Amino acid sequence: MIASFGYAQEIENSADVFLEEYSDDFQEAFFEGLKQKGIENYDRAVNSFLVCQKIEPKNAAVANELAKAYLKSKQYSLAQEQAEIALNEDPNNMWYLESLYISLKKQYKNVSNLKEIVPYSNYQLKENLAHLLYLKQNYNEAKNVLVELNDGAFKEDFSAKLQAAIDHRKANTNSFTFTSTTVTNTPTKKTTARQTTSNSSNSAFNYKSRLKFTLKQKNYVFLETTAKEALEAYPSQPYFYYALGTAYNGRKKHRAAIETLKMGLDYVLDDIRLADNFYREIAAAYTAMGNPAKANMYLAKVKFKK
Repeated sequence: MIASFGYAQEIENSADVFLEEYSDDFQEAFFEGLKQKGIENYDRAVNSFLVCQKIEPKNAAVANELAKAYLKSKQYSLAQEQAEIALNEDPNNMWYLESLYISLKKQYKNVSNLKEIVPYSNYQLKENLAHLLYLKQNYNEAKNVLVELNDGAFKEDFSAKLQAAIDHRKANTNSFTFTSTTVTNTPTKKTTARQTTSNSSNSAFNYKSRLKFTLKQKNYVFLETTAKEALEAYPSQPYFYYALGTAYNGRKKHRAAIETLKMGLDYVLDDIRLADNFYREIAAAYTAMGNPAKANMYLAKVKFKK
């Protein structure tokens, strides 16, 4: 996972990299789309991005933003259509692949369906797919994709990470089965079983406690190390992305902070205050990078003011 975050930093987020090249009308519509998506007015967001698409019909970033807006409004077939456009324009882009993957999953389709509609001969796309499946904890499918890759550093490193994740899951499953049996047969041991899980030094609970303490101390070096370790074990825990993004900001790695925090936002469901913390941290990164317009855009998404 430590290596994978370096990998993720190389992936440019569609909303961040290209606006200076386009007309004022395009930029205005694009930012309006982002704004409306941020405040959950998804129909208006779609309309704004469609304006952009009319100006630049083959713009992959716009297609991806449309895909994400359609996903939010539960129009999954339209999301798939736009994500396909984005990925076919830029097959190397991880974010576009993720949008397509999510749109397919929402329609109860699987990885084999995905392979049929993307330029699967693209080697970088295959690596991205293996990486994405790993992040989504779809380890068996990731293993199947990995078999198709040539031997090399990526395959070797990733195979080790994948096997470690599979072994970790098996160990947890066996432990849960044993604990559940014990609790069922001996009701008085329920508290003991829960304590055993909570007291593990590598449990999600303990990682979160350590990260909160380290965050208060502003020890960003240790915060970065611990957050990466936590994400190695629990790659879908949003707080761990927040902690790592904050660590990156504290160490002046602002672009890495933005990439990590935006990735983590996908895992934030109903925790509005945590989402607010993500938005504030992203805004802080943009401010440090001299981009107040985007900083204000994310601050506008904050629902609870401190």
